[in-house]
Amino acid sequence: MSIKRATQNTASAFSRQMRTDYNILISPIDDRYAIVESKSLISSGSSWEEAFGFSRAVEVDGWLYISKTGPHNPIGEIESDDISLQMKCILSKIKGILESSGYSIDDVIQSRLYLTEIEEWQQVARIHGQCFRDSRPAFTLLHVLPFPEKKMKAAIDIVAKKR
Repeated sequence: MSIKRATQNTASAFSRQMRTDYNILISPIDDRYAIVESKSLISSGSSWEEAFGFSRAVEVDGWLYISKTGPHNPIGEIESDDISLQMKCILSKIKGILESSGYSIDDVIQSRLYLTEIEEWQQVARIHGQCFRDSRPAFTLLHVLPFPEKKMKAAIDIVAKKR
């Protein structure tokens, strides 16, 4: 296992990421076993990752799975109640994760948006649409109960496939 550190110069909230690479793993699939050639765990350094036992993103054999990403700034705060600003923050962070991992917005094949205030669906759909207009991934909008951080109104998780 090796640890690589990467620095990104994007507007996203991630100024530093840690990456843990695994060379060969065995993974169960449909009662058979397939060899996973590589697995990289990508961390933003958030204390939530260790507390809950998850990675910000996981890359496996050309697939990138980005965990639910919220509108937190680099010091972990949500600066605005405005849903438009929260969406722009979230999408900026996701673009930063994609780019620092060698992917682009065009590689996204699935996007799930979690929204606490369903009456704002048209506003968030418009912002999401501006970002994904050309790549047009599969999309799911989920109306959810409030997040533990009441100020947080939206979050997105992503699946991308490197071309």
